[in-house]
Amino acid sequence: KWRNAFVDPPLPILLGLVYVSGGIGHFTLADAFRDIYPPIGTWGIWYLPGSAEFHVAWTGVVEVLGGGGLLFGGLRSSLGMADDDDEDDNWILKLVQPISAAVLFLLTVLVTPANIYMYTHGATMGDSMGVLDVSFHYFRFGFQVLFLSLLFVVSKDSFFFAWGDELD
Repeated sequence: KWRNAFVDPPLPILLGLVYVSGGIGHFTLADAFRDIYPPIGTWGIWYLPGSAEFHVAWTGVVEVLGGGGLLFGGLRSSLGMADDDDEDDNWILKLVQPISAAVLFLLTVLVTPANIYMYTHGATMGDSMGVLDVSFHYFRFGFQVLFLSLLFVVSKDSFFFAWGDELD
């Protein structure tokens, strides 16, 4: 019963809104996101091909698409449309939410170096932000762990319920 009250549909809708908003931010505040992208040679090991502009853009696209997938799955559940998916024809619709959550989980892990760079090099998202206190970084780290945990739960539970009894 906790799944119906918390995981499905409120959690995918909430996470979807957060990630769509963040993804849009990659384009509306592109300079701020580029400011926290680690330059080549950071830590002596950072040699990721592509420019900061490229990485800010593709991560923004993935956030918008992944967040949209979570919103789609959550709204389908909340509107009762997911209950009509007993037919084999709709198996792709059942997988939109878990695949979106899994992709966003992976993306959140992949962008962790930007958060570490902010902490280790004092990078800020724009000049108006000023120097960030260490408590900001601890708070952000806590939120990142929380988001990873929630994405894992949504992905795992959604994959299980996409197949239903087929996993038993």
